Amino acid sequence: MVLTQPIVYKNVESLKEIQDVVCFQEEIWGKDAVTPLPQLIAAAHHGGIIIGAFIEGELIGFSYGFSGYKNGKKYLISHMTGVRNKYQNCGIGLQLKLNQRDWAVDYGYQKIVWTFDPLEARNAFFNLNKLGAYSKTYYPSYYGEMSDKLNKGLPTDRFLVEWDICSNRVKKALAGVLQNDISVKNYRPLLTCRDIRNVPYPLGEAPIMNEEGYLIPVPVNFQVLKQEDYEAAKAWRYKLRNAVSNAFSEGYAVTGMVKNSIANVHFYVIENKTMEALND
Repeated sequence: MVLTQPIVYKNVESLKEIQDVVCFQEEIWGKDAVTPLPQLIAAAHHGGIIIGAFIEGELIGFSYGFSGYKNGKKYLISHMTGVRNKYQNCGIGLQLKLNQRDWAVDYGYQKIVWTFDPLEARNAFFNLNKLGAYSKTYYPSYYGEMSDKLNKGLPTDRFLVEWDICSNRVKKALAGVLQNDISVKNYRPLLTCRDIRNVPYPLGEAPIMNEEGYLIPVPVNFQVLKQEDYEAAKAWRYKLRNAVSNAFSEGYAVTGMVKNSIANVHFYVIENKTMEALND
């Protein structure tokens, strides 16, 4: 889609605009996943932020974050980001994140965190490669059982994404350099898989031998896989959970994704790095 009208990004603060954000959430995710109006208003006035994307006054995307504090450090929790379907793939999600980052830096934050489904490869590439975030925490069934269209029927496992917004890693990612670095990784797979009637199935897990890094496969389009073969989707949930959790327990972190144009899987890059090396 080619946009012919300018997009305006701004902080959402008025009651009417916040009400529009509530309705927008229902439209995208359904009523079960909505952050209610009172919480949005309270967060927006006490260290949080709602950024909206508008075309001629119409809300077409938003990003909502609220303040967090743990182990003596404050950070911003980027809880929700959504773009209206017909405006997806236009770079709006990226611009919302960049506006959120600019606001967070000005407000004194150095880290933004959020969660996403490890089986959503597209989100993974965006978070890890384009933004320069990483993950070293895996939450099994983080939200319990959910009935919305994206999560219904499977445990809601999540990666905790950490975005060190002032780091060299993030600056490299936003300049497009990090993607090139990741694409040349030649680590061996930690989890094997094969296609059966054009459906990817996870198989066995290799032992972790203290190598610098590994690759872990993930289906290219998990939502399509769920519709085509629920048992395969279920197997991926538990196999990926086990492989990644074992790697995290050995000190590894998920640092990127390698796209594979000739198969039904992409590959997570996991590496054993210190925090200093990770953010260099």
